[in-house]
Amino acid sequence: MQKSTGFIANIDICKEYDARYATDEVHYETFAGLAAFFGRDMQVHWHDRFFQVHFLETGKIELQLDSQHYSVQAPLFILTPPSVPHAFFTEPVSDGHVLTVRQELIWPLLERLYPGSNLALDMPGICLSMADAPQELTALSHYWALIRREFGQQLAGREQTLALLAQAVFTLLLRNAALEDTATGGVRGELKLFQRFNKMVDERFRDHLPVPDYAQALGVTESRLNDLCRRFANQPPKRLIFDRLLREAKRMLLFSACTVHETAYSLGFKDPAYFARFFNRLEGCSPSTYRAAQHPLS
Repeated sequence: MQKSTGFIANIDICKEYDARYATDEVHYETFAGLAAFFGRDMQVHWHDRFFQVHFLETGKIELQLDSQHYSVQAPLFILTPPSVPHAFFTEPVSDGHVLTVRQELIWPLLERLYPGSNLALDMPGICLSMADAPQELTALSHYWALIRREFGQQLAGREQTLALLAQAVFTLLLRNAALEDTATGGVRGELKLFQRFNKMVDERFRDHLPVPDYAQALGVTESRLNDLCRRFANQPPKRLIFDRLLREAKRMLLFSACTVHETAYSLGFKDPAYFARFFNRLEGCSPSTYRAAQHPLS
């Protein structure tokens, strides 16, 4: 595995690898499929606002996960929280599955599994062999087959089914990780602060709070919040807030029967015309045009 050049790439799988699924909450690909695109010697990188699971069924991995180094033979899984840096090397025989899931889908699951633990914001990276868990491997093989089928086809209820399957996989893997015993170290302070901002955005984006209000709620200056967002996400905080609004708008336009005006009001816009301008500025088309071009409701 090569040394890092000092720059940590922020990789959005849905945009850099498979732009067709840029608005999806769940992205699936075989490990070999991603390796053919990105390479087997994967330089240090992270995935801002995404949890990711690598599950290897064959081969071996040399992994740097934040400050920890691992050399593990399949079967194994790696669970990487948002913005945790990692790098790895695998040989051509290494194959399996990769599940990339938006953080908003996993946070509630962590809060239910570990009530009062704050693991939604303080979760470490995990690398764990599954060699001694044959029953879990059998269950996972069924899940991967279902996920591959759902992801590859546009069946009714696809998004909801993928969300449930992804949560089931995370739950099964976390059971084996004894996370409450291994997470005492937590993540470093600045990353935790950035993750707190992201979680606050997810909870309050409909309120259209200005950036200074977020900074005040977090107990930091606006300048420090801006610096954190640029370092961990390569974007200013205002753009992260807008991206969350835009993503929810797209989801409502595609999967609800709400009119454009109803969508605007549901997202906290007081003026539907302003919502249309907001959407057009970020997406390059009107909300109604976007809906018609994707999967129009009938």
